[in-house]
Amino acid sequence: MADEKPQAFEETKWWIDRGPVKEREKPAEAPVKGIVEKWAYDLLKNYNQDQAAKNLVDINSKILNGLSIGPGEWGYYSLEIGTYPIEKLNKIKSGLPLPQAARGVVVDAGFSVRVIITGEPVGARFLDINFTDAPSLDYWVNGQLVEERVFANMGEALKRIRVDLADYLRRPQDS
Repeated sequence: MADEKPQAFEETKWWIDRGPVKEREKPAEAPVKGIVEKWAYDLLKNYNQDQAAKNLVDINSKILNGLSIGPGEWGYYSLEIGTYPIEKLNKIKSGLPLPQAARGVVVDAGFSVRVIITGEPVGARFLDINFTDAPSLDYWVNGQLVEERVFANMGEALKRIRVDLADYLRRPQDS
């Protein structure tokens, strides 16, 4: 081992930026091995998180702008890929009583539902709650994502969201 040469300084400073990105060598892409891996790689290859968030906001605003329900009412929109169990849907709706002037819409994906709840003016402040195995909440104000939360299960989500629901939808001047 005595005849080993120490690494050259150039080889050990890998963490240092070595010039503009255009001038740096690009690493070769790792080969994709299986069908699922190739599908996932192709699906996410040019994924743009900002565009995905904009698309979600656009979908939410279309749903909210198309609401023909009054304050205190629930609307329903089916993605026509199945029907979410009615007893679970009733549990969600009864677990999230709508505050005064709030409206709610259920987006039924069969295996899961999204619940969108908005106050006045419609769409200015809203909650987008996904009821899946690990429910999540996204809170939007004027088209900006303000908060994200994940819950262990439906019971925890309903319990925690119910407590803060009116505050989420209340405008600052209403406080």
